[in-house]
Amino acid sequence: MQSGVIFLSMKQTIDLILHQEVKRLLDHFAAVMDLRIVLFSAEGEILQRGLNRRNSDYCRLMQEKLFGYARCQTLDQAKQKESVETESMVCYKCHAGLCEAIAPVMAEGQPAGFILIGQFRTSGKLPEGIRRKCKDPELLAAVEKAFDKLTYISPKKLESLLGMFSLLMDYIVTKEMVGLRRDRTLSRIERYVEEHVREEITLDHVAVYVGRSRSTVSHLVRRKLGMTFKNLVIDRKLKYAEKLMREHPEYSIEETATHAGFNDPFYFSRIYRKYRKIPPSEYRRVMKAGPQGKK
Repeated sequence: MQSGVIFLSMKQTIDLILHQEVKRLLDHFAAVMDLRIVLFSAEGEILQRGLNRRNSDYCRLMQEKLFGYARCQTLDQAKQKESVETESMVCYKCHAGLCEAIAPVMAEGQPAGFILIGQFRTSGKLPEGIRRKCKDPELLAAVEKAFDKLTYISPKKLESLLGMFSLLMDYIVTKEMVGLRRDRTLSRIERYVEEHVREEITLDHVAVYVGRSRSTVSHLVRRKLGMTFKNLVIDRKLKYAEKLMREHPEYSIEETATHAGFNDPFYFSRIYRKYRKIPPSEYRRVMKAGPQGKK
């Protein structure tokens, strides 16, 4: 549990980019609301502390004296899972009586991490359950003092705070301020095309393979590679054909076309000329001639 935290947890297999503008937005949001920002890895490693603030005295006392760290981690994981399953923000109270709200960060149509605001108090008094747990008068006095120092959000203002948080999340996602350093889905798409380059490759086949919709695959390829899915397939087939012409100069154009998955050698020649601006026979001639044959 972290006091006044905006929490980002990244899945182990996904490398999330948090653009500098996003970091500034979160810092400003945290400063205005008197909250704290901490970026975590999937393994719980702190990646960045917002405004360089440390954990609050209240949370430290709760973890060290009353509940332990494991209970906080279990709660965080459960709420992360719930936010992904509902694809929405989840607001709840932790076992120490503090409010939190967590929302999934979406990138490329999949959950790439989480942002959590909290913990803040919505009550003016220390929860009675916490008071009863503090048997030692000195501990109770320390806990009450630490609780009073926490950011207070009235129940009336809580709705506005959550609304601001929701708008912030929407802005970050809509403006595509978060992204994947190397999207795993895109890598799988490219790998499928390359492994099946000699076969007929359809958008439906690839969509099923990566577990995404046709539109998601098409949009991802266009946005990340700057080409349509059809052109991606053609480009990989042509590159494979060029590899064949370099490694097997004895192949005829018809044989090269067949090995590269083109059933019609005339179609292959036409497509090659269209995309490479020269006929495949010219490429093969230059490869056969070696450096002396290149002009």
